[in-house]
Amino acid sequence: LLILIAAMGSTLAPAAPPPSAFGVWDRSDKFDSSEYPFLRGFSSDQRWADVETQPGVLNWSGLDQAMEKATQKKQFVYLSLSVGPDSPQWIYEHGVPKVMTQGEKAKQIAKWNGYPYYLAPEYKTYYQRLITEFGKHIRSYPREKQERIAFIQIKTGCTGDECAYKGNVIESKYDLPMRSNAWREFRLWAFDVFVRTFQGGSAQPQIALMFNNVSPDEEEGGERGFSQEWKWVVANAKGGVGIKLAGSARGHHLSGERTKVEMWQPRLIDAQGTPLFARSEMDQTWQRAMFYVNRPLNFYWGALTGLQNGQSIWDISSGAMEVCKEQGFDYAFYFFNRYAGQIYPKTATGAFCALHKGLDAADTNAYPESVYGPAERKNVDRMLKICAAYSKYGAAVDDKNGLLLDQVRQRDTQTGFNDVGWDIWADNYGRFLYQIDADATSVPLWRVGGPITKTSSIYSRFARGFEHASGKDAMYFKLHEGFSQGSEPKVMTVTVVWYDGTKGSSWKLDYDAGQAKMKTALTVTGKGDKQWHHEVVTLNDAVFRHGGSKGSDLALVNADDQDDIFSLIEVHRGKLETPVLIPPAVYKVSDKPPMPPKAEKTAKSGKEKKGKKKTGEAANQE
Repeated sequence: LLILIAAMGSTLAPAAPPPSAFGVWDRSDKFDSSEYPFLRGFSSDQRWADVETQPGVLNWSGLDQAMEKATQKKQFVYLSLSVGPDSPQWIYEHGVPKVMTQGEKAKQIAKWNGYPYYLAPEYKTYYQRLITEFGKHIRSYPREKQERIAFIQIKTGCTGDECAYKGNVIESKYDLPMRSNAWREFRLWAFDVFVRTFQGGSAQPQIALMFNNVSPDEEEGGERGFSQEWKWVVANAKGGVGIKLAGSARGHHLSGERTKVEMWQPRLIDAQGTPLFARSEMDQTWQRAMFYVNRPLNFYWGALTGLQNGQSIWDISSGAMEVCKEQGFDYAFYFFNRYAGQIYPKTATGAFCALHKGLDAADTNAYPESVYGPAERKNVDRMLKICAAYSKYGAAVDDKNGLLLDQVRQRDTQTGFNDVGWDIWADNYGRFLYQIDADATSVPLWRVGGPITKTSSIYSRFARGFEHASGKDAMYFKLHEGFSQGSEPKVMTVTVVWYDGTKGSSWKLDYDAGQAKMKTALTVTGKGDKQWHHEVVTLNDAVFRHGGSKGSDLALVNADDQDDIFSLIEVHRGKLETPVLIPPAVYKVSDKPPMPPKAEKTAKSGKEKKGKKKTGEAANQE
C-alpha cells in the first residue's frame, strides 16, 4: 500500500477536476440549478449509434447542447460515450462479429440487439476513430467552455459496468470474462486511447478521466482483481484520475464499508501526487425498505458515509431529485456539498465530526473471540452478543437476516437498522476534526429518544454522551495538522448539535486560545424539551494548536452530574457568511410502500431465465 502511494508522487498536486465541482450532481440532466441550487453539475451521455449513424459521419449536436447548457448555467458537466451494445448496427456489416447472449435481463433484451466482439481489429479501428473525433470536437471549443468539463467517464463495454456482455455468451469463442487477461488488455488499450486524446497535449486543458474497475488491491478468493489496471492508470493518466466508488453513500452500516474507507480515503483526502477523485450514484436504494424507515435520516448518514470514504461526486437519480425538497432530505445534499470539496486541510474552510459508533464484528481486538465467539462472516451469534453488550445504550438489531448479507443485498432487502455488522465503519464520521480517546471519555448512543420512526430527527440515529457515573465528563477534539497554522489568534465559528434531554442539565464548550488553560466559549443549560438544538459561537481568539487538555483544540465539558448528549461538531474559518445549516423540522412523509426487493420482483414476474448463477462481481453490478 505504501509503495503504491509513494509511486503516485511526493508533491502536492491540485485536484482535477477542481474542488468546486465536488458535491451533488444531477444524474439525469433534467433539473434546473436555479430550483435546485445544491447541484454542482450534470451528466451528458451520447450513444455511439446516435452519433455515427453512417460510417465516418458524426453528429455532435447533443454534445454541443450539453456544453452550451453548462456554460450558460455556469455548471460543470461530465461526458461519456456509450459503446459496446450501443454501437451502430453498421459495424456488423463492416467486419465486426455480432455476439449474442442468453440469460440477460428483460430490460437489456429490449434495449440491445447483440454486442460487438471487442477484440476484432475492425471494432478497435472504429472505436479509436470515434474517440479521436470526440477529442477533436471537444478541442474545438474555446478554453473557457472546455473548462466546464469536470471529467470524461471512460466506457469500454456495457454502460459503465465495464463488462463485455450481459448474460451468457452463446458462442464461447467470443467470451470475454471480466477478469480475463484478454479483456484486461482490451481495456488498457482503450484507456491509452483516452489518455492520449485528453491528457496528451500541453497546449489544451488537461481533462480528468474516470475509470471503473481499477483497484489497488487484489481481491480475495483467488480471483484476479484490478490492480494491474490501477497501476497502469496511476503510471499513465497524469491529468486527473477518477474512480467509481461502487455503493458509496447508498446507506450506512453496510458490509465492507470499513475496508472501502481504509482503501480509498488516504488516496482521496489530503493525498499527494496524481489528482484523484471519486464518484458514486444514488440508484433506487432510496426507495427500498431500509430507507423507507426514515428517508431524511438515511440520506444524511449515507452522505456522511460517502464523505468518510472520500467521495467527491454524488450523482442523484431523477426520482430522488423530484421529491428531495418536499420529503426533507435535500439537507443531506447541502451538507455533502459543504465538505466534499474540502480535501486539503490547509485550504479547507471547514471541518466536522459526526459522533458515531459501529459495532464491527470483524474486529477481534475490540471484541475478543474468547468472549464473543469466532470472528466468522456468518457467525450471527457473535454479532448478537456484541450488540447485547451495548443494548443499555440503545444498540439493537432490527433485521437479523441483514447481518448475513453483502452490501448489495442489504440495500435491496434489509428492513431496518442494525447497529452491529461485518466490516462496517466503527468510528466517528468526519473531515479534519477528530475525537481524542472517544471510548475512554464518552459513551456511544443509538436511537436517541426511542425507536426510529419516519419523523425521528436525523441526529437521533447515533450520538455520544457523558456518563458521569463512570467519570466520563468531557469529550476532546483536535483539528487535522495544517488546518490551523501559526500561534496567532484566529476567527473561527463552532457549531454544536446537542440533545436537550434533561431540564437544568448544563454543559460548556472550551477551546484552545493559546493560554495555559482552555477558555470557555459558551455555557448551555437545558430545558428538557427532548429536541435537538444547534449552538453557534464565533471565536475571535482561537489558536487551535492542540494546546488544550489531552492535546485538544475543543472540549465539550460536563458542568454538573447530569449526562448530556451530542451528535455533531463543526468548525468553520471566520464568521459564517450563510445561515446555519439546519435540517427541516417539517416535511412530507411518503405514503407509498417501499419498492419490493429485486429477488421478489423476479420471482413474481416469472421471467427468471436459465443460465449461470450470478456471483461476485456480476451480482454486485446489479
